[in-house]
Amino acid sequence: MAAKKPAAHAARSLFVLAERQIVGLYDAGVMSPAVLHHVIAAYADSGIDWSDDGTLRTVDGHTVQEAVVLVMMPGRALRHARKDFMSVVAHLAGGEAPADDEVDKDKDGEELLSQLGGETSLHPKTRAARKATQIAEPKRAAFNPLVGARAVRGRGER
Repeated sequence: MAAKKPAAHAARSLFVLAERQIVGLYDAGVMSPAVLHHVIAAYADSGIDWSDDGTLRTVDGHTVQEAVVLVMMPGRALRHARKDFMSVVAHLAGGEAPADDEVDKDKDGEELLSQLGGETSLHPKTRAARKATQIAEPKRAAFNPLVGARAVRGRGER
């Protein structure tokens, strides 16, 4: 049992580090799907526990899970951000989606995986068909990296 404690602590430490990197890149306004892919791929074989809740918030008040979903699936609602986050991580790390009670294989999950994989076979082809399948969701403001920005003071200024 004592051998599991250091491994769990190391996995937690890795998540804290990854969370800091992702939130920092998101807040700087440089997070993109390609950047996110490189960050997550770097942790693929590390034993990181991506199911951690995290403690940091972005400048616009999102958790790391929500920030990843906003970057990877900009039009997706944040109702199932944790489930979507786990699917994104599994996809980007090259592994299988976790077999968790929280992550089920429903139609929504299949659509998410097809969206991440770039497949369009599940998406209706006509504009009217796409509009009919969309769920009406409230619009949210786009990310603005300048929200909460402060002027950088030079040396000697007070």
